[in-house]
Order: sequence, then C-alpha cells, then structure tokens
Amino acid sequence: MAVSNGSMAVWCSLKQAERPAEIETHINYWRVSGNGQKANAKNFSGRDFLEVGVILFSPLDVSTISIFIPFSVDEECIEDLGKYFSDPDIAQGIFNEPLSSDKHSFGGEQWVNLLKADEALHCRVHVFLARDNLIDPTELSISHESGGTILRILPHAIESSSVRLQNDGNLYFRLRIYTQADRQSPFVNIITPADRHFQSGFEEVEYVDFRLNEARTLPTSIERMMKRDAANGRASINRVAFLTAVPVLSELSVSNTEFHKNRLLEHDPWNRYVPCGIPKGMMVYHWRKGEPGKPVEDFTAFIKLQTRRTSYKLLLVYLLIAFAFGIAGNLAASAIEAVYQGYYCEKK
Repeated sequence: MAVSNGSMAVWCSLKQAERPAEIETHINYWRVSGNGQKANAKNFSGRDFLEVGVILFSPLDVSTISIFIPFSVDEECIEDLGKYFSDPDIAQGIFNEPLSSDKHSFGGEQWVNLLKADEALHCRVHVFLARDNLIDPTELSISHESGGTILRILPHAIESSSVRLQNDGNLYFRLRIYTQADRQSPFVNIITPADRHFQSGFEEVEYVDFRLNEARTLPTSIERMMKRDAANGRASINRVAFLTAVPVLSELSVSNTEFHKNRLLEHDPWNRYVPCGIPKGMMVYHWRKGEPGKPVEDFTAFIKLQTRRTSYKLLLVYLLIAFAFGIAGNLAASAIEAVYQGYYCEKK
C-alpha cells in the first residue's frame, strides 16, 4: 500500500509486557510556505516543517520510540529541538505554563530540566548527541519504508537521559522535520481556480489532512511493524495535541472538529526558535484529544483554509490578458464590420 497523504504513526516498544506505559504526543505543523514565500533548498527558509514531541511518563519501561513520516526525509532535514528548551520563553510557550529551565550534562550526555514554580520537575527534555552536525545514529536511526521515513529514538537516548531521574519523572523528546523544497507537502492540498488569470485576485483553497495511527490509511508494512514491535505490549497514548500555524491571511472555513483554542503567534520568541525564521503574522490553531483512562487509538484533523491571492505579477498578467482581449475584440469588430460593408455594397 502506498503512503496516504498526511498519515503518520507514533508508537513505543516496551521492555516488559507486565509493565505498561503511557505517552503523550505533540504534533505541530507549520505552514510557512502558505504566505507565498519561495522554498529555499539550502537554509530551509520558506519550507513547511513538522514537529513531533513525545512525553514518556515511565521512561525506564520504554525500549524505543518509533515515528513514521509519510514522505522521504534526508538526515540533514531532521533537527533536534531539545537545546531550545534552555530558553524559558520557548519552554513556557510549548507547554503553556510557567516554567524555568535548568540545563545539565553527565558523561557527555545533555538534557534540560523544566521546573514548575514550586521547583518540582515538570519534565526532562533530552538533547541528542551530535555527530558531523547531524543527530548521532546511536541515538536516532533513520530508515525508509513504503515511500515514507521511520525515525527510531533508540534505547541509548532514553537511558542516557533517565540517569538520576526519579520513577515519577517524565522524559520528553522533540524533533523537527522539514518537508522537501521541490515537492508539495503530503499534509496540504491546494485547489487553485482555473480562471485565476482572468482576475486581479482570487480565492485559493488549501486543506490540511492530518491522520495519526489511523490503520486504514497507513501502509500495510507499517501496520505489521507496529504489531511486531508490540510483542511486549505497546505504550498507550493518553493524549494527542495537534497544532497548526498558518498565515494570518488564510481564513479557517471548515474544521472536522472544534479547535481547543487559537491565537496570533508572537513573532518573538518563535523567530528565535526557527533558525531560518518564520513569516510575520501567523495564526495558531490547537486541537487535542484524550481523557484520563481512555487511550487514544487514532486522531484525525481536517482543516480547510481560504486565502486571497494577489500580487503585482498577477495584476500584470490580468492587465495583459485584458489588453489582449480588448485588441482581439476590436479586430473582430472591425472584421465583422468590413464583411458587413462588403456584403451591403454587393447588394447595392
């Protein structure tokens, strides 16, 4: 089965069947190219990107974390976001609560402890080891399957950040994945009106179709892999939080479910959070699913956006076409008049 647009999967393998575990999954999709900015293949500017965060509530019981991305990803397109959590503004913005940051290292490993106002640990954020400006393969493996990419956070990464972590401590991983510069995002479909060149501006329709762990749209090989990795049981997902950031000019016209909240994105500190920067004026829409004691089996989000597109280039094309039609109309009128006069003269 080929990859279906927007079909992702996140699952964890456990060390022992008799020790169940729970996780929370955060998925962010940044529609950076929606403002018409041209994608850059070198510095990632103008490229959409996906962020995947996973909280382990009992990290010592988890062996590996697997993430299936429905498009081909190169190593250089994957970025560890752990280092950004040393900035309290970013940590608070992501978790939406007052937090302070405390960076640690032990035996070459690094992590960031996020502390609540009472100094209690909110969670520990893993910082991946780096090798040649890429994530060290001893902590993250990358393989390709069914037209997509499987990222595996390996035992070494989980165990190294679990050092001196109390049994009730939570461990957090977060990765950013950039889409291909020369390809349409698998999460976004664009419908452009056929008569756009005959207008000085037009309404372009985009829809974001995102699916997580939906069995019927995942490749068969990924379903089999998830079942095989569940030999000792699979960690249940107690909550899925999905957030999408889109240009403020894009109007949300349809959503398959009511969003939890929305807001205008502050340019700072989020522009520091993305090395290539983000466009000014972006709206954030946030959905979430999950209740205590009710594992989330799958999650879907369908969002329809309408964006008014206009530019000097579009206006120039429109004027040239209008001018050409005007000339063609005048020529046609002159030809008809000449034929009519010739016919009238013959009758005389």
